[in-house]
Amino acid sequence: MVYRSHPGNMICAAALLLSLTYGPSLYAADNHPTGKPTHLDSVATRFASSTSEVPDFQRHVSPLLGRLGCNGRACHGSFQGKGGFRLSLFGYDFQSDHAALLKEGHYRVDREDPPASLILTKPTDADMHEGGLRYQVDSWQYNLLKGWIENGALPAPAGQHLESLEISPSEIIAGDNQSSIQLEIVARWSDGSREDVTPLCRFQSNDPAVAQVDSQGIVSSIAPGDTHVVVFYDNAVVTLPVLLPVTNSQPIDFPAETAIDRLVKAKLEKLHIQPSPVADDVTFLRRVSLDISGTLPSPKEIRNFVDDPDPQKRSRKIDELLESPAYAAWWTTFLCDLTENNSRQLRNIMYNPGGASRQWYEWIHSRVEKNIPYDELVEGIVMAVSRESGESLTEYFARMTEALRNGESFTEFDWMPYYWMRREYQDGEKRAISFAHTFMGIRIQCAQCHKHPFDQWTQDDFQQFSRFFTGVTTRRPPQVSPEERDELAQVYQKLAIDPRKTRGGELRKKLADGLQNGVIVPFPELQVMAPRSPPSRQPGKKRQRQRRVYTDAILLGSNAVDLTEFDDVRQPVMSWLRQPDNPYFARAFVNRVWSRYFGVGIVEPADDLNLSNPPSNGPLLDYLTREFVSHDYDMKWLHREIANSRTYQLSWEPNETNSADRRNFSRALPRRLPAELVVDAIVQASASQTVNAEFRNSVQRRAIAIPDLSGYRPNPRQANAGFALRVFGKSTRSTSCDCDRSEETSLVQSVYLQNDRDIHAALARRDGWIGQLAVINGSALSQSQQSQLAKWEQRLAQMRQRQQQLEKRGDQAAAKKLSMQITRLDQKVKPFRQRQKTASQQLPQELEPRDLIREAYLRTLSRFPTETEMRRCLEFFDGSENVVSGATGVMWALINSKEFVVNH
Repeated sequence: MVYRSHPGNMICAAALLLSLTYGPSLYAADNHPTGKPTHLDSVATRFASSTSEVPDFQRHVSPLLGRLGCNGRACHGSFQGKGGFRLSLFGYDFQSDHAALLKEGHYRVDREDPPASLILTKPTDADMHEGGLRYQVDSWQYNLLKGWIENGALPAPAGQHLESLEISPSEIIAGDNQSSIQLEIVARWSDGSREDVTPLCRFQSNDPAVAQVDSQGIVSSIAPGDTHVVVFYDNAVVTLPVLLPVTNSQPIDFPAETAIDRLVKAKLEKLHIQPSPVADDVTFLRRVSLDISGTLPSPKEIRNFVDDPDPQKRSRKIDELLESPAYAAWWTTFLCDLTENNSRQLRNIMYNPGGASRQWYEWIHSRVEKNIPYDELVEGIVMAVSRESGESLTEYFARMTEALRNGESFTEFDWMPYYWMRREYQDGEKRAISFAHTFMGIRIQCAQCHKHPFDQWTQDDFQQFSRFFTGVTTRRPPQVSPEERDELAQVYQKLAIDPRKTRGGELRKKLADGLQNGVIVPFPELQVMAPRSPPSRQPGKKRQRQRRVYTDAILLGSNAVDLTEFDDVRQPVMSWLRQPDNPYFARAFVNRVWSRYFGVGIVEPADDLNLSNPPSNGPLLDYLTREFVSHDYDMKWLHREIANSRTYQLSWEPNETNSADRRNFSRALPRRLPAELVVDAIVQASASQTVNAEFRNSVQRRAIAIPDLSGYRPNPRQANAGFALRVFGKSTRSTSCDCDRSEETSLVQSVYLQNDRDIHAALARRDGWIGQLAVINGSALSQSQQSQLAKWEQRLAQMRQRQQQLEKRGDQAAAKKLSMQITRLDQKVKPFRQRQKTASQQLPQELEPRDLIREAYLRTLSRFPTETEMRRCLEFFDGSENVVSGATGVMWALINSKEFVVNH
């Protein structure tokens, strides 16, 4: 396993991520004639006794201080330091650390009397040092630090940087005779020198329950499974796969017809994990319907699918689901979560933030529905502007006013600027954090204050990246040219508003009233300018007005960009994201989508791509990323590729070898349904036959068409859906973190499903399935109503007979008068007849308990009941007042089962 860096001490993240494979090391012995490269022995050997070698501050001293824990967050690396002595956290600011060690009067380093230096005397005295004994006098650590001081305590040479870090072995597959293995870490520097730095490295295991690593780099396998050991040295973070096979070698029964299956199988063969068999048709249909469209399959759909003998029926069903309106609605919800479509964040720029949230949703929805490439969709957000080219201020105001009245018109705009206009994201640093997390799947917020503890990012990397976003500004009212001031004044004049006197809530109310009355209102404008440094403030002083205009910036892990060459500073960022070798953009999206299908990402957490958190199957993630880009970022291609794989279609039922496996995709992992799907499943399961069958095509009725809890609610029947969505952990969209959505179970969820009025109302509504059963059974009418209806029907029959007699006698006046009476009574009876007619068209006349039980199971659990379940349900029916009461009880019980809220 090898870490390599680019010149200028910038790590090539693409090479790092692509190197996390399960094959031999990338390092090839430098063509050494012996086949083995030469390097210096470790410092533990070279400094075991006094030596004339001069230690290097960057190569030896700083890493040793990190290894000893001196620059950790609990010691001198904390913001306040310890004992008046402060080092940079994790020791990556060599200049400031060198200055701190040599600070006059602190005697941490005493070049006149090296043995008296505090970095030698305190750590070797457990009583004197608050951090305890760190090393012994005359140990190699002592000799190294002492030798550095005796030779002048020189700083790190200018221009020196780590070229690569090589780990041997490159992969550990532990066996019966390999319980412990010593790692060897070799650093190669920019001057070509090589050195064993194992004693200077820090180590950690990502799963100590599987493998542990001590401070000396000795890896011990603990239990069957796989994990990674992480090695830290200088600015390098490198991982080493460690595997302990679950069983003895045995053939893997896993026909691998797709690339996904072949790559998954290769990993399973190393672990000797036998995958579960393919799921049956009903399990597959429920799983794929929920994952792709967010809806349950209808009972008729299940029966037809099970009876279909076509071996390609699963692929055909996947294609059918991808073309359904529900697919676009569900995956638009995913993208709205990702981009933080939150109406509360738009109150600062919109007069009806719910409308802005709706526009955001509809803009993305129209592109998902048309299968616009992912990179083009993102470009419409990243490069968004408010005004179209050549559009005047008044024309812009008129267009936006019309868009808020008619949400559909917003979908035709090329750009969606609301991402940049959110209230809490108006400074460059917050935007950089949000942008990196949303579109690159990396968490760089740690680097805002110090070196990232588990990745390569330094504070300088963060500040450089933030420059790309400091020039994006939301102006309210817009900053207009002198020529446009009269236009803006006329708009306010028509609204009878003096913007100099009317402010805050009063101004917002008047603008909202104007919008409602059809008057053109002014809108904030997204403007892009040259990036500027944030205003600085010193204690007790006002903010400095002098702000520096940046002319260059560095993309994360890439090269410097001359910002003066671009009219829009976001352009180089978008171009960089689109580069085929970009290590984050496509990779982050692919990993997140995979996580939605499997409940766990190839990199997990799915939104945390960092060097110390490598993929569980690097080649698999590489393949999907590469092919997603080569297929022009086709989102449907990605869904189709995943869903058609045998890996996705495996059963959830474990065997002896894969019961503990949660990261190698040897079986399906049962997952609680997302909040929106729980709410929709309740509505769909209890709906009439017609609504149930067409639910997938009735997007306007669904909870997932609600972009925000306080925003767009297109269906009045879901007016109370917000409570249920919160109970089941709908994303708050307060950040782009996947943790904003919860799919954990809770007692409140159980109470809601058992007792909430929404559940009982869904089961009891007259236009639902149970309501239709009640109509057919006759229990929809009370005894008095049934008696009255019978009297009305008898009276109508008598009146029609009398009418015929009058017409035969030629008494047309009396016949006409009687006809009017018949019409009035017929109108009174008509609603009851219509209900009976509708029910009779949708349900069998004979309410056989067995048929009703099967229907209930298909509606809720998407499968047929077992014989045991059928027997218990029939016993319940026998003790019920009538078949309607029995069906209601069975439906309630099934909705409250764990299986109902789980996708398996």
